[in-house]
Amino acid sequence: MSDQSPFLVLDGKTISPTLFTRGYCGEGGPCTCSAACCEGGVYADLQERDAILSHAALIRRHMDETQEGDERKWFESEEYDDPDFNSGRCVGTAVIGGKCAFLDGKGRCSIQVASTAEGLGRWALKPLYCVLYPLEISNAVVDYDPMLHGAHSCCTIGTPFDVPLFEACRAELEHLFTREGVQAMQDHFQRFYHSDRNSP
Repeated sequence: MSDQSPFLVLDGKTISPTLFTRGYCGEGGPCTCSAACCEGGVYADLQERDAILSHAALIRRHMDETQEGDERKWFESEEYDDPDFNSGRCVGTAVIGGKCAFLDGKGRCSIQVASTAEGLGRWALKPLYCVLYPLEISNAVVDYDPMLHGAHSCCTIGTPFDVPLFEACRAELEHLFTREGVQAMQDHFQRFYHSDRNSP
């Protein structure tokens, strides 16, 4: 049945069938994150970079001795055109000491720690692609990012599964699409995929 299902499109983005046909077994999933995905940094929209830099003093208060406190070194200098970002342009976070400039010695994101501690909301300043991982947006398609597939349980999906990928990433997808968008995914899953969810 799933082979004939139509693609679901939300806010101009196509939802890959992978979000419905692959998932996690047992207690695996993004909540068991090892922070390995953070080590190489991430691309951020220029608007996200500017928001982070405007809160540099706040973020700096939640950094530790393994991190660079000079915000002028937090991002790479080269910018890129990319239509998948809201502004159409992006920039990479810097890798300092073998890890993202915002990753502390305990594997925590200082942006998220600072935002949470200051009551802004855990993802208020965090770049979207950090929030979404192991999901990504590429060419207007929301899909699974296989970068660390097989290396860490939090980044590895398969079939059969107990929890489909979209459900395991519900909070992240609500951040992207709102609760109504995720409900549309749930409806789509129930209609086209639920009966054969564990087929190889």
